Amino acid sequence: MSTNAAPALPSTRDENWRYAPLRGIERLQWTPPDALTAEAIESARAVLGDLAPATGTRWTFIDGHFAAALSNGPAPQIGTRAGTGAGTDAAADASDSGADLAFARLNRRHAGAPVTLHIPADTTLDLEVACVALSVGHPAFVIEVGRGAKLQLVERHLGAANALSNLGLQLRLAPGARVEHSRLLQPAAGARHFETLQLRLDAGAELHLVQLTTGGAATRSTALVELAGADATLRWHAAMLGAGQQAHDAYVRVTHDAPGARTEQAYRGIAADRSRLAFNGHMRVTSRARGANSDQTLRSLLAGPAAEANARPQLEIDTDDVRASHGATVGKLDADMLFYLLSRGIAPDAAESLLKWAFVSDVLAKLPDAALRARFEAAIAPLLPGAEAARSLA
Repeated sequence: MSTNAAPALPSTRDENWRYAPLRGIERLQWTPPDALTAEAIESARAVLGDLAPATGTRWTFIDGHFAAALSNGPAPQIGTRAGTGAGTDAAADASDSGADLAFARLNRRHAGAPVTLHIPADTTLDLEVACVALSVGHPAFVIEVGRGAKLQLVERHLGAANALSNLGLQLRLAPGARVEHSRLLQPAAGARHFETLQLRLDAGAELHLVQLTTGGAATRSTALVELAGADATLRWHAAMLGAGQQAHDAYVRVTHDAPGARTEQAYRGIAADRSRLAFNGHMRVTSRARGANSDQTLRSLLAGPAAEANARPQLEIDTDDVRASHGATVGKLDADMLFYLLSRGIAPDAAESLLKWAFVSDVLAKLPDAALRARFEAAIAPLLPGAEAARSLA
């Protein structure tokens, strides 16, 4: 292992990393550039393209460095690291989560002080965060949403070919807080993206997260969610699209640790060509979570002769007073529906793309507004040629 790598990176021998794209990580260069250059700003501007101009508050980060020239609104604060209650290394190492927080420790080692954001009680904020990876970046964020506050947060992760990004995000919702969190992971060709999300919801808080993952060579999302307060509610909708030899993997562990905690989780994955997808959804209900409700559906579609998809639902329940359901399916395109579309004169490629679009549309429909849905749809349109035109015919 190179001297600049963390001393304890996970491997596929670790249970929650069995399908993760970890090959060659010990040889990767993890040290980010020391400062932001004018050349990097112009390169990032080209990556952002027509989306560079923005209204409202938008923060752009290049390899973890704040880029004021590509941002709008008040500049972020760079603060000292402080736990949000969403989990700490000490607590993780004392349980079974040591490997799960390996990339979070790597982020802390290289990112320096994180961007900190505190949203005061009973206020509202719309924020877009664009993270552009050009070489190596460790963007780090600590966000606290005050009592009764509302946050609409949009994240976009883009970059240049063969770049490496390792995100660390801690998010805490105080009692009664509401967050709409929309995430687009779209690394460039050959790029790798790792991330660790540590989320905590206090009493009556609600988090609705929609995530779309596509592009790059490999991505791994690790999300550790704690429903710590009574009647905390999580709605998690995610879609992954793999093509070529891409590998996308996610592990989402939700701990229901208070009465009435609720989770709705839906995952849709499409593996084309020789790509590999994996989603591990771990629902834990402790003895303190009386009346908890956990609903989980994981569905994957194989659309290539050598594609691979793994869906792993898990339930760990320590109380009898609970409602819990889960299911996972892996299948191929519906032959009857394909025949129907072909019979209406739709070309084969367009018909297949239309069925794939319909497969992930229930996730995209959860985005908070039409403009945002259009942006996410634009991200997957190149993977589904002809689907947009075919939708007007079907």
